[in-house]
Amino acid sequence: MATQPTKDKIISSSWELLEELTLTEFSMRKLASRLGMTVSSLYYHFSSKEALFAELIDKASLEIIFPANEKTWQDRLFVYGKNIYTVLESYPNLAQLMMDYPPESENYLRLFDKLLMIVDDLKLSDDHKFYTINLFLNFIYTSKIDSDRLVEQHEKPLSTVKIPLVQLAPFLDKYWRTESLTSLGSSESFEFGLQLIISGIEKMLKIN
Repeated sequence: MATQPTKDKIISSSWELLEELTLTEFSMRKLASRLGMTVSSLYYHFSSKEALFAELIDKASLEIIFPANEKTWQDRLFVYGKNIYTVLESYPNLAQLMMDYPPESENYLRLFDKLLMIVDDLKLSDDHKFYTINLFLNFIYTSKIDSDRLVEQHEKPLSTVKIPLVQLAPFLDKYWRTESLTSLGSSESFEFGLQLIISGIEKMLKIN
């Protein structure tokens, strides 16, 4: 009798499959086939694809290091943002998973809670603190998703508009001719975005 794959093996094979497929293409049937097990056996370990995805998010979230040594809320947000992005780079489609699925697993909830803790003492309403962290996370996720798309695309997209871009959109044309478009997925672009969000929070605090 063949030995059934362990839960850890199912997790690792799930990441391997996500390296090849999008979230919509991923299925429990395809995963079971990859593992050489029946779908019903796979469902013994995970009741649904959503339950499996929650486990993937939970294990990845555990690896995100909280910047406890940073003294200011600005530095903590900045470094935590970079640490989140680093883990997103380690797992295929993790950014899309965390974008699509709300915090429900233990470690994902802790991640959200620690972010709220960073801004808890700021002179903002509770609603605005929650909006801030939601925006912060969405920026990180979309930055990683956009970066992946740029890597897959390799070249600048060709415009289907017949009018020369320099005539139609001269300001855009200036950036189109430089490296600005291809640098969107760079660490410099990402860190600038984090600093922009933090500067925006600081401005809101002055207004309040």
